[in-house]
Amino acid sequence: MGEPRGRVVCFGEAMLRSSIRPTQRPEAATEILAVTPGGAEYNVACALSYLGNETTWVSALPEDETSELVLSPARSAGVQLVVETSAHPVGTYRVEGGAVHYDRSDSAFANLKPGAIDWRARLDGARWLVVSGITPLLGEGPLANWSAALTFAELDGTLVALDLNHRPALGSFEEIWKEIEPRLRQVHLLIISPENLLTLTGADTEQALSELRSKWNLPYLACTWKRTVSESIEPTETQLNQPTNKQIRWSAVAHSLGIASTINRGTTHLPIEPLGGGDGWLAGFIDGLLGGNEPDICCRRGDLLAALTQQTFGDLGEVTRTELSVWESIEGAVDLSEGR
Repeated sequence: MGEPRGRVVCFGEAMLRSSIRPTQRPEAATEILAVTPGGAEYNVACALSYLGNETTWVSALPEDETSELVLSPARSAGVQLVVETSAHPVGTYRVEGGAVHYDRSDSAFANLKPGAIDWRARLDGARWLVVSGITPLLGEGPLANWSAALTFAELDGTLVALDLNHRPALGSFEEIWKEIEPRLRQVHLLIISPENLLTLTGADTEQALSELRSKWNLPYLACTWKRTVSESIEPTETQLNQPTNKQIRWSAVAHSLGIASTINRGTTHLPIEPLGGGDGWLAGFIDGLLGGNEPDICCRRGDLLAALTQQTFGDLGEVTRTELSVWESIEGAVDLSEGR
């Protein structure tokens, strides 16, 4: 069920996030404003690169100092960058009370021109292409380039991982599904949320996931779940203004030989970061496939990488292979909040 290692190309927008960074000094907890980069496909590229994979991020940014705030962390992670230049600014977002507010309608990526990217060249030698359901709703240019990427991936034998990642602020589920459903034959790994699964099948169970995969004849159809553990945790100084309850997360992937699930060996953690978990899971799962692992191991790796990512500030977790391997060596359920 595994795939040989190869380059991973991630196509999508990255933006700059403004947020209050947790601090060890309570009196300064609301005074430190941090500006950090984030974006679904960007996050996946960085996470995979930190694990030692060859990754390329394809996007659009302006030629000014703000783009360095996006490019510098990616370079540090070892990501190869293919960036179209633009006269338009970097998109921005902020997180308030668990809600995410975006300002991206006039961003460099939203103004990407149709045909701007030479996908035959960009996908040359690539094993995986990572895209999301965010891009098609950002405008005519992003949609055209997203569509071309999927078409050339199919022609060149590049596997496609598509995280549905529906954002209601960009459009309805029906709008994004209108773009994705006709292209399911080009997708090898589709990730949907429990809410998406419920919308599509009327249930959010593993059985529903398996039946849906059979209906679409997808190689892999994945879903991740999480719930708050009833035990309430007193916040530490570094968790001010952050969630104060432990979470347990698990995942399942339906494939041609059945279904793999981590429901009986979930990963418990205490997130200080509400974003980046889904991107961490996708990076972990693809990394598992690149290493030739079975789907259950890939799910487990995704769970751990997602949880570790959310236990550090910012969308990027910067988890290394060594750190991940320590937790993978534990059999059964894992509680990251208790340390190793």
